[in-house]
Amino acid sequence: MKERMGRFFIKKKFLVVVVFTILGCSNKEDFFTMNSYIHDFYVSKAYYPDQGKKVEPIELLEVNFIQNEEKFNNNVLDGQWIRSENGEHNINSFVEDSSYAAVYLYKKIKISRLQKAFFLLSVTDGVKIFVNENLVSAHYGNNFNGKEKIIPFELKEGANHIVIKAINKDWDWKIKCKILSEKQGRAVITERSKSHEFNEFLSMKIKPAHYRHTYNSRVGTFPRLVPDKPGLVRELLGGSYSIKVRWFNTDVIEVFYPKLEGRYGFYAEILGSNGTILKRGGTLFFLDNNWMVWNNKLEVLPEYFPISNIPKEVWEEHNKAIKSYMGHVTLESIFFPEKSILLLSFLHEMAKNNYKSDKKLTPLIHNGDYHAQIKQVILGKENVYPKLQLPEKILLNSGKLKDIQRTYQNNNPEFIKNLRKICDDWIADQGSPFDMVLAKDGKILFHDAFGEDDYGDFTTNTPSEIASITKLFTGILFAQFVDQNIIGIDDPIGKYLPDFPLKGPRAVTMRHCFTHTSGLDGHGLFDGVHNPWLENTLFQTIKNDTVGTRYTYNGMGFDLAGKVMELVSGKSIFRLFHEYLYGPLGMKNTYHTWDLGYSVHSTAYDLSILAQMVLNQGTYDGKKYFSKNTYEKILPKDLKQYFPNITYFNDWDRGRPMGIGTTIQEWKVKDEETGEDRYMLSKNVIGHGSATSSQFRIDLDNNIIITQTRRKGKSRFGPNFEKLYKHIDNYLVRGVN
Repeated sequence: MKERMGRFFIKKKFLVVVVFTILGCSNKEDFFTMNSYIHDFYVSKAYYPDQGKKVEPIELLEVNFIQNEEKFNNNVLDGQWIRSENGEHNINSFVEDSSYAAVYLYKKIKISRLQKAFFLLSVTDGVKIFVNENLVSAHYGNNFNGKEKIIPFELKEGANHIVIKAINKDWDWKIKCKILSEKQGRAVITERSKSHEFNEFLSMKIKPAHYRHTYNSRVGTFPRLVPDKPGLVRELLGGSYSIKVRWFNTDVIEVFYPKLEGRYGFYAEILGSNGTILKRGGTLFFLDNNWMVWNNKLEVLPEYFPISNIPKEVWEEHNKAIKSYMGHVTLESIFFPEKSILLLSFLHEMAKNNYKSDKKLTPLIHNGDYHAQIKQVILGKENVYPKLQLPEKILLNSGKLKDIQRTYQNNNPEFIKNLRKICDDWIADQGSPFDMVLAKDGKILFHDAFGEDDYGDFTTNTPSEIASITKLFTGILFAQFVDQNIIGIDDPIGKYLPDFPLKGPRAVTMRHCFTHTSGLDGHGLFDGVHNPWLENTLFQTIKNDTVGTRYTYNGMGFDLAGKVMELVSGKSIFRLFHEYLYGPLGMKNTYHTWDLGYSVHSTAYDLSILAQMVLNQGTYDGKKYFSKNTYEKILPKDLKQYFPNITYFNDWDRGRPMGIGTTIQEWKVKDEETGEDRYMLSKNVIGHGSATSSQFRIDLDNNIIITQTRRKGKSRFGPNFEKLYKHIDNYLVRGVN
């Protein structure tokens, strides 16, 4: 009996050891695995700055809402435990008012020994992190949809207390955090370094081997071209490489030596010993032998051309000073790099050909035309594609916006009074200046600007960067190519750009580009659309298994689609915008700067013109831009019908119907009377928002347009926009003032 009891206790002791061993391993696995985030936190109530006090977000981070915030723990009243299976904690879901607020998150972990560790952190606005009452990190900024921030710290043996103070400016309020061992953290850093190195490699430029300042030369012979990062090129091309170059003169004729002064373009292929081919293009300016006479040529500069949106009247008033300045810029261009050379080439050609300046003829646009034509020659695509026709004139004088503000406001004074008050209060409540158009049934009911900033009064003619609303512009331009059967929505990119395959897991279609499913990420990388051979670079960034399987919001797909439109037209994508959208529609205060996903500047009125054209299903003011059939094709649809296995980078876009540059913008609220969810406006609201908090909304069911543009971001944006939206919904849709 004693023997049996002894064996029993030995077994029991063994089981206890096993259990504790398992528990210990489990505890360790919770915090030191590459795929495991912190799933639960104790979180405080929300704290706010003093009422009426303007607190910038970075200042908000410095406000001590509780004493000894570094000692915060789950014994503090007015808190709760939160849990997320994927480690993504949406603080908005349990905070009633999240604008300009702060919370404290607490977690205790036990570690068996003293060791170094790393936080891998994603946050929407800013955090302070305390470990065992020591401040280990404090930073402001949004990296939630980008690279996780890696933060080193030290864990002691036994219990460790982690406090994270998280702040929110407006809108999204999320945090995601994992703890890595020192070894795992170093592995992430190494991988990041390799990734950065690879991006540097892909951003590599080709330049003349002579001189320090590189983008000019002398007539007679072409210079030898070399990479600006030769060591990196050797490393990532297998140790050795060769460069093959073709040259073109100002008239896009291939030449073998520079005979005359002026612009010359090159196309270079870098062939690595590992089989990789890098393609690059660029512009050089060649001077005649007696280049010192340039000082005498400055008088042939044009009287005016648009730069930084300077009006012609200002140019004429300050003509002498501008000419002097431009003279300096021109001379500097002889010695300084790439973009100055574009200006020098442009001015030289304007003077030589007596060009008349307009917004379609800027140094970047002109250079874009030039390289689009070179690409057509390189790929043998001259005169292959049908010419894109200008918007077709139709007999019906269709759908031009009519301004009925005065009449409408006289008939609806209370609605307009309250609308104006909401806008005025918005400015008073830390809102950035903005202009706004409200239209219904093709009639402008309200159009005004509010506020001022460092630049002075904000007017209805003040262009502002509309950021991601640019994507919608790109989609609407593309609709014209679709309508004229020049490019198909589901055409593979490789049909036009041979760097991409026609079939297989890396075959990207135009639909992929416009619905954020191309396998690309980021905005404006690798010189954006101004890189003549951007597609060659982008193909090397796409992983085999990402095309059509993962939704990742980005602008690079739009730039890639732009390269297709440039190739088939032989024109800069920005010239296409001016000739086929802005000019015909009468959008007088709209222009591009750099990227197809993020760079249009416009006004609320110009946006409303574009919105009305879409609402009219492709017609405006006696012109047809695309047919009703094409209009149906570009509307948002459930991505699952095209990509059944699609996954999403974040919950914000999960399941959201996507179109060709457009998204569904439905907004649900609790009905105050019934307590049930209802739509504000309708469920068929399309458009896009922006990082500058500009807005573009089209209610397809109620024929309502709401557009806003502003210079800055989202100061108190959410609550104020909701008040505005509710007011419009109550009066124009529900009939309640």
